[in-house]
Amino acid sequence: TTLPPRMTLTLLLMFGLKQPALGLSLPQHRLWAGCRFASLSMLARRSRRRGPAAVPRPPRVLQRSDSGVPEIAACHPEQYDKLLSSKVASMVQLVTGAVAAGSSSASEPQTTELPAIEVFESARTNFRMRASFQIWREGAGLHYVMFNRGDSRTPHEVRTYPMGSPRLNELMGPLIEGLAASEELRDKLNDVRLLTTSTGDALVTVTYNRPIGGGAWEAAARELAEALGVCVVGRSRKVKVVIGCETVEERLSVPGRGECVYLQTEGAFTQPNAQVCSAMLGWAVDATRGLDGSDLCELYCGNGCFTVALAPNFRRVVATEISKASVALAEANLKANGVSNTRVARLSAEEFVEALAGGRPFRRLDEAGVELASYDRLHTLFVDPPRAGLDQTSRALAATFARVVYVSCNPETLARDLAQLSATHTLTRLAAFDQFPYTPHLECGVVLERRPARPAAAGGGGGGGA
Repeated sequence: TTLPPRMTLTLLLMFGLKQPALGLSLPQHRLWAGCRFASLSMLARRSRRRGPAAVPRPPRVLQRSDSGVPEIAACHPEQYDKLLSSKVASMVQLVTGAVAAGSSSASEPQTTELPAIEVFESARTNFRMRASFQIWREGAGLHYVMFNRGDSRTPHEVRTYPMGSPRLNELMGPLIEGLAASEELRDKLNDVRLLTTSTGDALVTVTYNRPIGGGAWEAAARELAEALGVCVVGRSRKVKVVIGCETVEERLSVPGRGECVYLQTEGAFTQPNAQVCSAMLGWAVDATRGLDGSDLCELYCGNGCFTVALAPNFRRVVATEISKASVALAEANLKANGVSNTRVARLSAEEFVEALAGGRPFRRLDEAGVELASYDRLHTLFVDPPRAGLDQTSRALAATFARVVYVSCNPETLARDLAQLSATHTLTRLAAFDQFPYTPHLECGVVLERRPARPAAAGGGGGGGA
């Protein structure tokens, strides 16, 4: 039987025959050589990638403790003051260095003395309104698990979560029992996320490593939601199933502002610590008091958390946010609070800077009803950026404002930005908000006031700040 030349070459290569034994024509020799080289090269690459034979990892074993609380979820009230003082001291050191560096590049010598530090503490326990747990399966039983910092392979059972809100802890037991009791709900369940509010609302999100939907899963999920008095959202690859609703309502008492209502949607960012969030909002309200004759520009407005609280302090507000879903949520929150002097545009910070400079028109500004030329008193900038801080474009924009209120979740990037802004602005307020007790993370707030422009020499032109 005669085989096609390519199949013959493949079989010969598989059995390692050498070229002299082939009796091939010149074109076939060339084809053989190319296939042989490619085959050997591929084997060499695979060998390099594999390296020495890997030692198999030991199987993962669920770790249990008498308390049912892994270290990552533990509260240490007796250490709280010391831990917070250490975080604040580190933040002050960073800010001091940044202000000194920025002031040294100012046109005139400036003081580097910091204002009195305002520190807003958290509750010692039950401060988190949301939590996420992976699921560990043992037969038909389910367990919440978390992983300690620096060890992503060792699961620790979580039977109680002292950091979580009372409502969150109240739900944990009945929820895991309800999920385990239903084969439809427990099959290939991957993780569970809970979002609670101080008003008692709760939203549970469950994700699966299998397709969900259809009558059986929805019926079981609906029965569980009704039994627990919660909303349930099920997720699997490219599938989202909502049982009841996907939005809860939070009501925060904001010092100096009163009650603010916030709609929180599944999957959207929310501040985890409601008490400290209220304190942050109250601080920002106080920092912008007496400016009702001017306008506010806000970048990175998210769901309108600060926008809702600050709007009454200004004549008009223009806020920007890049996420389409967050813009819709911000507009819903403004409406829920009766705020009518604010417009939210779906623009990035860079696009807003370009629009403000008249570089190009943006249809999304027109859709939001924003005519930037009419904002002739845009003197205050509020920013609450992601951990990366402000980009160079946003820092350049901030330097043009008479007043900058900056809330940061990362003292290191805040210090970087202050080093540049301190060349033109003076730090007048400094605050620390302990959003995340028992972790290294600290939220910060600063107010920067632009220094008056240096008077021009006699006979020259003059300029001034806003």
